[in-house]
Amino acid sequence: MAAMVVWALPAQSVLAQKAIEKSGYETKGKKLFTQYCASCHGMDAKGQGTVAITLKAGPPDLTLLQAAGEKFPFYAVQTKIDGEKAATAHGTNRMPVWGTVLRRTRGELQKESEIYSLVRYIESIQVNRTSP
Repeated sequence: MAAMVVWALPAQSVLAQKAIEKSGYETKGKKLFTQYCASCHGMDAKGQGTVAITLKAGPPDLTLLQAAGEKFPFYAVQTKIDGEKAATAHGTNRMPVWGTVLRRTRGELQKESEIYSLVRYIESIQVNRTSP
């Protein structure tokens, strides 16, 4: 019995560490969201930011990206935020190309880390979120 407890401890430790890491990304992502996204999407991410009324098409409600029972569209959201990888077949992208902005101001590695953190934060605020 004691051997089973000792064997289970490393697994719990790894899970706890992953939860802490995820929480850290979400915390960083929330700060970045406030800095870069809230003016359009609003502090609650529902698309009612102070700049939203000046836009031709209002920003989407970012709390509704994950359909009930579906997995969060992590890569699609990451690609949209980055903006450099998304191909716009008809016209221009309505959202700023944050990948370019972040790379110019922070460098490539920091850009990737910040976009990842933003996506983790957006994932954490989904109202239709399924349990992990």
